[in-house]
Order: sequence, then structure tokens, then C-alpha cells
Amino acid sequence: MPRYSYKCLECEKVFNVSHSMKEKYTHCDMFECEKASPLVRVPSSVVKSVKSRPKKVGQVVNEYIESTKEEMKQEKERLKKEEYKQ
Repeated sequence: MPRYSYKCLECEKVFNVSHSMKEKYTHCDMFECEKASPLVRVPSSVVKSVKSRPKKVGQVVNEYIESTKEEMKQEKERLKKEEYKQ
């Protein structure tokens, strides 16, 4: 069952109630302040999740190969500058 938040306009308390979508509570007499004061439904925040698409296997492999090539190139340049010692 969906969970809804209501706020009493008299006592200003906010509370959660689980009920069907067809039901709607209008008075606080059965909840907090026990008066027939009006209730308003508090809008709930909606969270939208965005799933990132996983990379394809070939794309992951290609990215790894390219990064390894770059590392090898940098290592060769470093070794060229290094003095050879025996």
C-alpha cells in the first residue's frame, strides 16, 4: 500500500499513513489532535534514479589498451633520458 504524509492545519503535526490510492483522509479527528480539523496531504518528494549504461566489453578493453600504450610511451621516454650504468 502507498504511504502518504498528512499535515493537520490545527495542531500542525505531520504524520504518515498507509492506505489505498482511493482513500483520502480529510480530518484529524482519528489521528493526532482528535479534533475535526482539516488535513492537507503533503506532497512527497519524487526521486528519479538515472542508471548509467554499462560499457561494452570491447570498449573497456580498447580503453585499457590505449591507456597502457600511453604508459609504455611515457616509460620509453623516461628510459631514454636515464643514463645507462654497468
